[in-house]
Amino acid sequence: MLSDTQFWIMWTIFVFLVVFNFMPACVAFVSNHPERWLLTWLNVLSLFSIVLWVALMVWAAGGKRDDSVINRFIGSRQNRRILVVGAVAVVAIGVGSTLYSLNIA
Repeated sequence: MLSDTQFWIMWTIFVFLVVFNFMPACVAFVSNHPERWLLTWLNVLSLFSIVLWVALMVWAAGGKRDDSVINRFIGSRQNRRILVVGAVAVVAIGVGSTLYSLNIA
């Protein structure tokens, strides 16, 4: 059983990690990024991938939509779906391979 002090320390760490994880979404909303909702949805996946979190932070801080590389992937609704499905697949493969290597799955 946890003491009150241990509980509050763990609760504080948890809240800090959640706030820290959603920083790219916060930056996107504060800067009125044109793709703030897409960034927010992808930010949920960044719980499992620090690389995705860094990429989202760079994208949110950049705030440009006219970048040709980004525009190539999110220019249409279909490409946005492909981007989201691709990100989900990469994270799922990473989590699955980790669980397999730990003999949990």
